[in-house]
Formats: sequence, C-alpha cells, structure tokens
Amino acid sequence: MDQRTWVFIANRPLSESEESMVNDALNDFVLNWKTHGKPLNAQAFCFEHSAIVIAANESEVQASGCSIDKINHLVHSLGLTLSVDFFNRFNVLQIGQDKIWQLTKYHQDIASTCIHANILSLNEFNKKAGT
Repeated sequence: MDQRTWVFIANRPLSESEESMVNDALNDFVLNWKTHGKPLNAQAFCFEHSAIVIAANESEVQASGCSIDKINHLVHSLGLTLSVDFFNRFNVLQIGQDKIWQLTKYHQDIASTCIHANILSLNEFNKKAGT
C-alpha cells in the first residue's frame, strides 16, 4: 500500500476542547478532500494533544500539489484560530522512558525518540486510527 503521511507539531499542547474542534475540522476535511475531482482515501486526527496527523492511501488516487496545498491551508487556518504554530519544524514530540509523549524542541541527541519533520511511524498511525 502506498501511503503518505503529514504531521504538524504544535508549539503547545491543545486543550480537550481545542483537540475536539481540530478533530471535527480534520474529519470534515478528509470526507471532502479531493484531487482532480476524485476523492482521496484519507484519515486525520490529533495525536497526543500536540500534533495533527493526516494520512492518505495513495494506492488508487495520489494527492496532487493543489490537494496538498489544501492541507497546508487547513492547518494554517486552525493555527490562526487557536493561536498555535504548527509550522515550526523544531517542535517535536519525544517519547520518554515512561512511554509518555512530551512536546519539546528538536536537538540531534533526541532524534531517535522523536516524531519530527513530518515523520510518523505507520504502526503509531494504525494504532491511533484503530486499523
């Protein structure tokens, strides 16, 4: 299966109500997301109150440049609404020894324990998506 995943890490944790609002917006987005008039098979959700994850199964329909731009517009709009910066690539989620994800700033010494620079393991995505 061909899959593409986009991850946007916030500069602060989202509250429960903010996360709910973001999840609603993400669900609406993927239900209506199209490329050249064809619907994309995608899922999206908040991860650990600090990240937006959007994943598309591109085995039948691939996301185009314009459809990818729509992701950036959505995330930018959500960021403005919530006063959150989702585009600072130094924001990362690091898993601690207690197996709890923590929002922090990137440093090369922690690279192996981070979700950063639009990387999320397929296993984590599938676990969160319930597939």
